[in-house]
Amino acid sequence: MKRIKKGISHFFYKIIIHVVRFLLKILWGYKVEGKEKIPKGSFIVVANHVSILDPIVIGAVFDKRLFYLAKKELFKSKIFNPFLRWLGAIDVDRQDFKFETWKKIKKLIKENEILVIFPEGTRNENPEKGLLEIKDGASTLALTHGLPILPIGIKGTEKIWRRRKIFPQLGGNITIKIGEPIFVIKNNKPTKEEIKNLNDKIKESIMELLK
Repeated sequence: MKRIKKGISHFFYKIIIHVVRFLLKILWGYKVEGKEKIPKGSFIVVANHVSILDPIVIGAVFDKRLFYLAKKELFKSKIFNPFLRWLGAIDVDRQDFKFETWKKIKKLIKENEILVIFPEGTRNENPEKGLLEIKDGASTLALTHGLPILPIGIKGTEKIWRRRKIFPQLGGNITIKIGEPIFVIKNNKPTKEEIKNLNDKIKESIMELLK
């Protein structure tokens, strides 16, 4: 029964994603470059974060459901909570990473699912100044499980749906650029230096995609 429900859910998700993709193309000339670089199996998508639209435009790249690791504060809204859950978001307490959250993530990795992390940790209000400091979460998770990291650069959403605006504006263009995967060697206990080095690679890769 669970497999049937999962199949039905996946079927409807694919329909919705195709509709979303169509609307993005019609409204904002949505374009994706580098899809051939997407690896197989489980991996972590990392991207710059400049707009509330970002999870949607990343989701539209793939035909399967993604799972977003998001800060728990986002789930307090009664309006956004159900939408975030449907989108595949997992609430993460960055001050107290709970065992249940870790268990969910491990299960998703085992099932070859795709995880999404915005490594800046929040929306960047001044993207013209470059990326914010890269948090350790994506690098730690990748190293601990030996997961490839797929960098993505998002351009255009910051002008279409700005912070504190209720609705997006029509017009403009959205471009998604997919970079070369970053492959890592599994290490159950990565050092601070290894995490920092990988953070630097993530930042450098995303910045290159935004040029």
